[in-house]
Amino acid sequence: MVDSNYYVENPANKPMHYGEKPLVGVIDFPDIPNRRPYNYFETQAMYDNFTRDMQVKIQHANPDKFKKGTPKIIKIALGALLAAPLVILGAKGIRKIISLFKH
Repeated sequence: MVDSNYYVENPANKPMHYGEKPLVGVIDFPDIPNRRPYNYFETQAMYDNFTRDMQVKIQHANPDKFKKGTPKIIKIALGALLAAPLVILGAKGIRKIISLFKH
């Protein structure tokens, strides 16, 4: 047994040792909403909203990845389209300049 000199009275243990019953309230269940099946269009709208929100969050997280402006491939294609007629129409002039440097 424990010596009475070292025993400390704990007020939390009083109901256990002295037979007093702790006060407990009545537990009520929370209000559960009625189940209803989702409509296809409502579900698709929710999915689109979630997708749009995720895209916005990704863009805010990585702003350098989503640069605005003309893509590089379009710039290269436009340059090639503009350079092709110059090369074709100016082939005689280019040959003349090359022949001048050959001699």
